Amino acid sequence: MEKKREYYLDIARVVSMFGVIMVHTGAISWYSAPFEIYPWGVLNIFDLLGRFSVPVFLMISGYLFLNPKREVRAFDIFTKYLPRLLCAYMFWSFLYAVITSGLFTSRSLSGGVLEKLLHDTVVGHYHMWYIFTIAGLYIITPAIRPIATDRKALGYFLLVSFVLTYVIPTLQLIPAVSEYTAPITSRFELRSISGYVFYYIAGYYFATQDLTIKTRKMIYAVGILSVLAMYFTVTTIIIRQQYPTLVYHDYSNAGMPLFGIAVFVFLRYRFQSVNPDTRIMRVVVRLSKMNLGIYLVHDFGLILFKKAGLSPVMGTPFIMVPLLAILDFAISAFVVYVVSHIPVLKKWII
Repeated sequence: MEKKREYYLDIARVVSMFGVIMVHTGAISWYSAPFEIYPWGVLNIFDLLGRFSVPVFLMISGYLFLNPKREVRAFDIFTKYLPRLLCAYMFWSFLYAVITSGLFTSRSLSGGVLEKLLHDTVVGHYHMWYIFTIAGLYIITPAIRPIATDRKALGYFLLVSFVLTYVIPTLQLIPAVSEYTAPITSRFELRSISGYVFYYIAGYYFATQDLTIKTRKMIYAVGILSVLAMYFTVTTIIIRQQYPTLVYHDYSNAGMPLFGIAVFVFLRYRFQSVNPDTRIMRVVVRLSKMNLGIYLVHDFGLILFKKAGLSPVMGTPFIMVPLLAILDFAISAFVVYVVSHIPVLKKWII
């Protein structure tokens, strides 16, 4: 019997993909705009609002791969999922490297161009760190799947992991706290205890746990408060220092899991009963299936924008950021749509 499709996951993928593009669109000027409330403070709003995306992506993968009802064998991981990720990574990484290495502007491969081409191909474009992360999670999936059958173990892991991996390292960013605790916490790397595994396991937990309306409202309130706290902290510090830093709203910051979980829970309950036969849902499902490809190619559009002199601060950022993000999303989707009609490539690079 075919498993019923959970359409809120498709919506979550598309919304999260747009969030990623919105963050990267704002980043065109985020590091160089005048560090004032306007326009930089507006860019920071979009930057933070889009950062639920990676946590939600990881939560979706965790729910799907840790589900005991789905057979996930180590053999399949190493012969099906990882080879596809590797092929997609190397293909798009090479194309990005062709641009970043200076190959187009150089008349020969001398002067370190070839070395940079090889280096950039192997290392990958800045956003391709996610491929390594998801590949690592796939590899350890057979080892952590048994946890999904034990609700107490799930809850215990999430609580301990959140405190050790996110809360304590975040507290170390406060000078008055780190002055006394750093001699202890610096002796072992707290962030490495669970890292992105927290999001992975949280995805299965919050996709299968029945939450009362009261509990959901509490989760939403905590998520909103987390975003507000991160925004005012980051904005205040950067405007005061006049220097951009992402350390206060990194994905390992304690506010990020709270924000990501709130968005995931909201999408689950808000869209768990959507009508799949509407035109917009048919488009959403198609875009959802193109998700990996859109993620991999979306920075080509942003590179084009930079070359053309388009930036989020060329007009009011409240309009330019979403406008450029929508345009880049459309360009990326079109590229992936074209590739999806090429027999061999559609299977291995998107």
